[in-house]
Amino acid sequence: MTKLALLSDPEVRVARLSGEIAVISLLGEHDVTTAWEVRNAIAVALDQGTHLVVDLSETEFIDSSIVHALIDSVQHASAQGLRISLQLQTHASVKRTLEIMLEVSGLEALPVYGTRAEAIDAVRQTPDRSSAAGIGSRTTTVERREKCRCSWL
Repeated sequence: MTKLALLSDPEVRVARLSGEIAVISLLGEHDVTTAWEVRNAIAVALDQGTHLVVDLSETEFIDSSIVHALIDSVQHASAQGLRISLQLQTHASVKRTLEIMLEVSGLEALPVYGTRAEAIDAVRQTPDRSSAAGIGSRTTTVERREKCRCSWL
């Protein structure tokens, strides 16, 4: 009998830190079935005026629906003058997959940190003049196309 590897149940944890910072941790595997919960947790935190750290350190998998939720959260935060950073300290293979998904999606401009302390420090800092949300410069669609060397119609 073949045993199938059981995947971790998805979980979204929200922790409000002192000051105006919230940490949203995505544990396990997240896909379209948990996208609404992820989007809602992010929206509530941002609507409360908190800067945000999204912790992917215990994330085993995300699909495009979660990547889209992260993209939307950057836009939402920017509109409110808030900052977002990612904590991405996870298993090497998962980390590389997540890095590729974030790069292809255009989220490489979103600051990624290896530790929670670094990610929190990043959102505490005053943004520079190049970006109201403190997320660095964004690459254009043309720059992303050239960077990935894909053929586009």
